[in-house]
Amino acid sequence: MKPGAAAYSDLKALYHTGAIEKLRAGERFVPPHVQLILSDLCNQDCSFCAYRMSNGFSSENFGENGNRNPNRKIPTAKAFEILTDCAELGVKAIQFTGGGEPTVHPDHMQIFAHALNLGLKCALVTNGTRLADNWENILPSFDWIRVSLDAGTPETYAKIRGSREAMFGKVLSNTAKLAAQCPNTVVGLGFVVTPDNWREIVEAVRAASHTGASYIRLSAMFSKQFSAPFSGIYYQIKDEISKARLFYGQNGFEVVDLFGDRLSDLEQHAPDYPICGYQHFNVYVGGDLKVYRCCNTAYTDHGNVGSLKNQSFREWFTNSNDDYFGFDARSCSVCQFNNKNRAINYVVGPEPLHVEFV
Repeated sequence: MKPGAAAYSDLKALYHTGAIEKLRAGERFVPPHVQLILSDLCNQDCSFCAYRMSNGFSSENFGENGNRNPNRKIPTAKAFEILTDCAELGVKAIQFTGGGEPTVHPDHMQIFAHALNLGLKCALVTNGTRLADNWENILPSFDWIRVSLDAGTPETYAKIRGSREAMFGKVLSNTAKLAAQCPNTVVGLGFVVTPDNWREIVEAVRAASHTGASYIRLSAMFSKQFSAPFSGIYYQIKDEISKARLFYGQNGFEVVDLFGDRLSDLEQHAPDYPICGYQHFNVYVGGDLKVYRCCNTAYTDHGNVGSLKNQSFREWFTNSNDDYFGFDARSCSVCQFNNKNRAINYVVGPEPLHVEFV
């Protein structure tokens, strides 16, 4: 059985003991994980997109001249350069994600192949509508692939993803192909819970369970309305998740419930700890070639820690210490990595009382 919930542990950073020691000493270390946004252009228009909706946390500088879906892509040669620098510096894993839809980039398969040839572990977050002709030669070597579903019926899929109803079946079919032909890859689906789709959680989980995927991950819409969109329906949503898990969370298929954690993050607003350790472990490179602290602060002035337009990733990494160690996590309006950061803060902060009494 392939892992589902286990892949979402908040304690992974603690396995990087050398990095923890450097962080405790105030020293920079090579991030094990880099998220690379090849394309800010998307072939869909999700109503809950944090980059495109007016109250999204990552929408501040995402649009271009009033266009919420900018045709902005990392040039192929630059993507190759970034990946080569990552591999030579010691980065271990690359996550191709959005921003926009990674497979919209015309050379995405060449870029994927280059990353694999460098020995980098690779992952992909995609809407699953596009599978290139030669995907069978590349994607089975990825560690994991997550396909966004976000609905239980074609009608709701089309409504909330700004797409055609026929795409719902196509995404499920493409997911089934990936699951069948990528035996060593953890293939899963994602469902972002919103006020418009929560009634279809059970239907979506049922459909996902029939694809041969390993899991479906349920999370929550992140917006500047915080938890208000879920006021009065939280317990109903949790009940739907429980039913979905009871009916379909079996026979090697997992229902990964992150909804409650994300609601807690939204209700908390600003973090209550000073150190944003997560930004040291996971660097986010936008389709605008700017480097951000995380996906939550992407395309904002607050999250901007440099640009790769006129320098290499290696040059940026060498010169970016001040942007990292002078940052107070409590300056963020919200964080969806609270549990990860609390674990990191615990081990890099003052030694706890009676630490010997494990």
